[in-house]
Order: sequence, then C-alpha cells, then structure tokens
Amino acid sequence: MAAHARWMYTAALARTETRGMAKRLDFPDQDPAQHRRLITGGLDDIWVRPEPIPTTAGMAS
Repeated sequence: MAAHARWMYTAALARTETRGMAKRLDFPDQDPAQHRRLITGGLDDIWVRPEPIPTTAGMAS
C-alpha cells in the first residue's frame, strides 16, 4: 500500500492541473491537453511518464 500511495502522489504532482481527487491550488483548472493517463512505477526511484498516444498507422478505414 505504501508503494501505491507513493505512485499516486508522484503522478498527481507530475500533472500541472486539477483532475479527479488531485486538487491543486497552484493549478486549479483542468487542462484538455493533459487528458491522458500517466504511467508510474519504481520502488526506490519513482518514475512517471505519459501513456503513449496510439498512432493510426496500419489501421483499416
């Protein structure tokens, strides 16, 4: 549970907006440009990165 809490906290700090339960006084509004999931992990060194945006290459019309 401690690792999960660290991942949630680090991911919330990585966003420069308010979203969901992560209420930021310094960034009170949502930013539509940040409408993506953040992937986080690590135990000793926590890392965060945005989920890759899927490409439409190779998709049938």
